[in-house]
Amino acid sequence: MSSLEEHLEAEACPHLAVFLRSPDELPGVLASFYALGVRRGGWLAHRALPGDSDRERALLTEAGLDVAALEAEQRMVVAEMDFSHPAEGSADPWRDRLDAALARGLTGLWYARFPVEVAGDDHDAMLGFEREWHRMSRDRPVVTICPFIVPDGRSATALAGQVSEMHTAVLVPENGGYDVIG
Repeated sequence: MSSLEEHLEAEACPHLAVFLRSPDELPGVLASFYALGVRRGGWLAHRALPGDSDRERALLTEAGLDVAALEAEQRMVVAEMDFSHPAEGSADPWRDRLDAALARGLTGLWYARFPVEVAGDDHDAMLGFEREWHRMSRDRPVVTICPFIVPDGRSATALAGQVSEMHTAVLVPENGGYDVIG
């Protein structure tokens, strides 16, 4: 498969990684991802770094996603990560929130977060939180996309091995779009 939409069509609840060349690419990628979630009747959740939720809302809005309207309709939530608590159990509250969204008639959760550098300290810190998220979302109607920044000069293919263990596939920039590895 050669596109995000084709990959999502083929798999019920994927947990995808996406490699970005810079953080500037993130709003466009996530606006497209979330727009697909809206078309599929999903509930959207975006995680921001502490203190960044308003900035993330603005960036997603500038990229074409009507965040204010989606939040007003209870179709989207922007929440900040809480790193003051341990990773263990960090995803558990999302189970009840997803159940409530499903009870309202939404089809599932479309989740993404802020980017981290694949080879950086942030990546190591995120691993525990990602494991908890994967544990909570397994066998649930959840589509997750985890953005990673690939440092200049690093091979996306080589770095894909580092993140592929916890992800269904890795999306890498290719010819103005994204190709799927995995």
